[in-house]
Amino acid sequence: MESAELLSVLCRELPGLRAVAEETGDGDRLEEALAAARRGEPVTERLRALGLLWLLESWGTTRGVPPESEPSGLVALPGGDRGGRVALGGYRCPAGLCRRAEQPRPGDDLPVCALHGRPLRFR
Repeated sequence: MESAELLSVLCRELPGLRAVAEETGDGDRLEEALAAARRGEPVTERLRALGLLWLLESWGTTRGVPPESEPSGLVALPGGDRGGRVALGGYRCPAGLCRRAEQPRPGDDLPVCALHGRPLRFR
């Protein structure tokens, strides 16, 4: 799995991954790997040493890693007269480090990058 794909799955699945790391007593080591990822350092070997790389790879395969193409969807723009203004696009990684892509859906909360703790950006 490429690093951009790995970061995408890591971001999307971080709550579950943290639970696994806490159960195995590796929570601190996982947080160190996440800090390295935030700095832009490679984390593949760190995750392998934690025994979590295989889990992320399987989650990426079974849950589908988003394609590199732009997500797109019609989204009502905030403000204005609510007279049918829409934008075409989707949400992407706020740091531009991974391939995570989320389709906007009416009523959904703004998706958040679990790795950086920031909302995904609309593009």
